[in-house]
Amino acid sequence: MTAETVPFIEGSGPYWPDACAASGRDCPAPFSGDDLVRMQRRWADTPVVCRCHPHPARVGAVLRDPDTYLATECDRRLAGELARIAPHSRQALDDSDTFTTRVIRHALADGITQFLDLGSGHIATSAAHAAVVEHPEATIVHVDHDPHVDSHNLCDLTDDPVLMTRPRTLIHANAFAIGPMLASLHRSGALDRSRRLCVLLVDLLYYLDPEHDPRSVIRRLVKRLPPGSWVAVNHLTNQAPSTLDNPSARAAFRRDTDRWCKAMTRCVPPHPHASRHNEFARRIADLDLLPPGITTTGTWPAPDTTRLPQAPYTLAAVGRVPDRSERKPRETTGDRS
Repeated sequence: MTAETVPFIEGSGPYWPDACAASGRDCPAPFSGDDLVRMQRRWADTPVVCRCHPHPARVGAVLRDPDTYLATECDRRLAGELARIAPHSRQALDDSDTFTTRVIRHALADGITQFLDLGSGHIATSAAHAAVVEHPEATIVHVDHDPHVDSHNLCDLTDDPVLMTRPRTLIHANAFAIGPMLASLHRSGALDRSRRLCVLLVDLLYYLDPEHDPRSVIRRLVKRLPPGSWVAVNHLTNQAPSTLDNPSARAAFRRDTDRWCKAMTRCVPPHPHASRHNEFARRIADLDLLPPGITTTGTWPAPDTTRLPQAPYTLAAVGRVPDRSERKPRETTGDRS
C-alpha cells in the first residue's frame, strides 16, 4: 500500500538553498551546492548522503513503482509534484529504459560485450543490468556517486547469483571524472581497454554543471576508448521539435520543461539543465553518429517523428569512437577568438 504524502506547493520551498538546512544537526551532509558540483571534477570524492532532501534516483524509483521500498516521504512528494507538472514523467523513464535496452542489443550484435553504465542508479530498476545479465558473455560496470544508491546496490548484489560471479561490478565514485575512472577500472580488471566497449550516458549528461563544458565529457571518452567503441547519450531539451509548428504549444512545452527542472531543484545537487538541439549536437560532435543521428530516446534507432512532445523530453544519439589515425588534424590560424 502506498503511503499518503502531503504535496509540495509549487513555487515555494523547500528548494536546495546552497547548503542543507539541517547540516550539523540531523543531516550528516555538510556540503554546499558548490561543493557537490566541484566533486564532479574528481574521481574519489563522493558526497555524504543527505537525509533531508529528495534524491533523483529515489524519485525515479517512485515514478517507476509507487510501492518501492527505496524511497523516503520527501522522494514520494517530489514524484507526485513531477507527475502533476509533467504527466509524461513516468513514460519518459520508460523511454530511457527502452533506449538503453535497444542500444545494448545493437552493441551486442556488433560484437561489443563490455558495458560501462555511468550514473547507473539502482540496479533493481536498471534496464542496463536487466539487458546485460541475460548474456553470459557480456559484462557491465555500474558507476554511481550516490551513497544511498551504492548501499542498496550492494544489498541487491548479494541477492543476485549471476552478479556475484562478476567482481567489481558496482563502483561508488564520480562518473564525470573520465580519465581517472577509466584508468582505475582498467587497472582493477573491471574493464579491458584493449577491447571495444559501450558507454551508457543515459539521463546523466544534463546533470553536469553548466560551468563545465559538457562536450569535454565525450571528448575525454573519445581520447581514451578504443576506436569503434560506442557511446550512447541523451539530453533533456526544452526546444520542441520542428514537427510542432503551433506557437502556443511550443511555448507550453518550454514552460512545462522549465517547471519540471525547477521542481528537481528540491533534490540534492547537481540539478538538471535543459539544452537546445544545436547545443546537444555540439556536445556529441566528437563522435561518428550511427543512423539516424540525433533522435529521441523513445524512437532510436528510428528518426523522431513526434508531433506532440511532452516534458520531460530527451534527445538521444549513439556514436562510435572514430579511428584517431584517420582523423585529419584541425587547421589553426593563430586567432583564438
